[in-house]
Amino acid sequence: MGRIIAGILCQLIIVSTVNAQSHISLGGGYNQSIYYCGLPKSTYYTTFRPYDSYLVNISYKKDVAVERNNMRIGAQCEWKRQSAYFYYEDRRNGDTIPSGIRYDLNIIQLYVFPELVVGNPIRFVFSGGPCMEYIVSSKAKGIRLIDDERTEMEETNNGDIRGLYVGAKISIGMEFPVYKDFYISVYNAYSAGLSSKYGRLQKQMKYFNCLDINLYATLCYRFTPNNKTINK
Repeated sequence: MGRIIAGILCQLIIVSTVNAQSHISLGGGYNQSIYYCGLPKSTYYTTFRPYDSYLVNISYKKDVAVERNNMRIGAQCEWKRQSAYFYYEDRRNGDTIPSGIRYDLNIIQLYVFPELVVGNPIRFVFSGGPCMEYIVSSKAKGIRLIDDERTEMEETNNGDIRGLYVGAKISIGMEFPVYKDFYISVYNAYSAGLSSKYGRLQKQMKYFNCLDINLYATLCYRFTPNNKTINK
C-alpha cells in the first residue's frame, strides 16, 4: 500500500510545473452498489437487493502543461458505504431452503486519474483510471443456513467479505464558478471491481463483485504555489 501511494505522489510531482494550478476539493453524496456473481442459476439462485448508501471524498488535482491547458492529473481518497441484501438459495439435491443476509461494508477507495476539461466558465469534466479498494469493516445481519437450519445472526467482520481488491472508475461532471477561485462540481461516477472480493463468499459464489453508482458534489478551491490567480 505504501509503495503504491508513493508512486502516485511521484507521478503528480513529475507532471506538475512551477506555475501550474492546483485544485483541492472536499465532497460527498450518494452511492448504490449492484452486486453480481459467477454462480449458474440452474444450480443456485442468488439475488442482491441494493440499499442506498453514502460517501465522502477528498481530491487533489494538478494542471498539466499542454497547449490547450485543458488536462489535469489527480488522485482521490474516498470513504463509502456499500449496502446490499444477499438472497441465496442452494438448489442442489432438492434443497431449496433460502437464506438472506444484509451486508454493510465500510470501504476506502484510492483513485488515480487523468482528466479532460472542456468549456469556460462552466466546465465539463471527463476522467477515468484505476482504483484500489480496501474493506475496513463489515456488518452482516440476517438468516444463515447452518446444517439445514435457518439461524438468525448478526456479526461484524465475520470474514464473509474482506480484503483488498482493484478496479476501474470513470466519472463525468460539471464545474460551476462560485466566488473568485472557489467553484462547485457535480459528478456522476461508476466504479467496477476487476478482481473478486475476498472472504468466505468468494468460495461459495466462484467470484462476486459490484458496480458502484455514485452521485456527489464537491466544493473546490483553485490555487497556485505562488498564490497568484491564473484565469483560464
